[in-house]
Amino acid sequence: MEQKREPTRDAPRLAFAVMHAAFDAARAPALRRLEETLRAGLGAGDVLHVERDTVRRGVWSVASACWRWGIARASEGITHVVVLNDDAEPCPGFVEAVRAALAARPAHPVCFYANHEAALTAYAEGEAWWTSDDGLVGVTCALPVDLAGEFLAWADTALLERTPKGLPDDTRLNIWAMAHRRPIWHARGLVEHGEPETSLVGNAHHEGRRSLTPVPATEAEARAIDWSRGLDSPLHALVYGISPIHLLREVKPEVRERMGLEQVVDALWGEASPQCRAFYGARP
Repeated sequence: MEQKREPTRDAPRLAFAVMHAAFDAARAPALRRLEETLRAGLGAGDVLHVERDTVRRGVWSVASACWRWGIARASEGITHVVVLNDDAEPCPGFVEAVRAALAARPAHPVCFYANHEAALTAYAEGEAWWTSDDGLVGVTCALPVDLAGEFLAWADTALLERTPKGLPDDTRLNIWAMAHRRPIWHARGLVEHGEPETSLVGNAHHEGRRSLTPVPATEAEARAIDWSRGLDSPLHALVYGISPIHLLREVKPEVRERMGLEQVVDALWGEASPQCRAFYGARP
């Protein structure tokens, strides 16, 4: 049996948590492939968990359980939680590439799936990073454990609950990041989205179902990524124009007032704020 790699003293130690739709038998083959890939790459201090949803209890229920599982591993030395969809297809050398990326950006939300035009521009310019005010997408994303705890605590108390479906996990994380003015760091894409024509939440025809930039084809290519490229002055974008309105529509009024989110919305939209407010409406 291959011995697990021992991370260096200051290298991130990773808790990988997979959101698995176990109620759909068709997802099982993709999960097996993902588990095999992750286990083969785990370092000596890394851990892996599959959160199985057998009764379709909801995306946020599963995602929040993944975050909480990872946060609970902090006492074991885990520094970051990496949450993946069960149909994520990692590149060769994925675990060590994630570790290297998080070592470069250890205190920020990081997304490893490249599905926006800004990713194409950054890739064409040889940059490993770009940032956004919004637009954190699923498939694979990471948070340091302390930030993950802050996110869950805020989401549990600040967001309105809308039944029956509620807000998906990536939208909640997106709203939290905007409200706290924390730029989302988008790493060069390290995962592809498997089964893009199949969506359990109605997104099968969404434009972002495939990575827009090529994931590394070999482990050597993944290890060769220079994660210093783009750290100092990354390309920055407001990805989805409607996103700031979520701060007004989905956050409890008392939280919105306390955090000054009206001003945050105006700052995110900039000069276009009056027109955007008129178009989208300031309230639901």
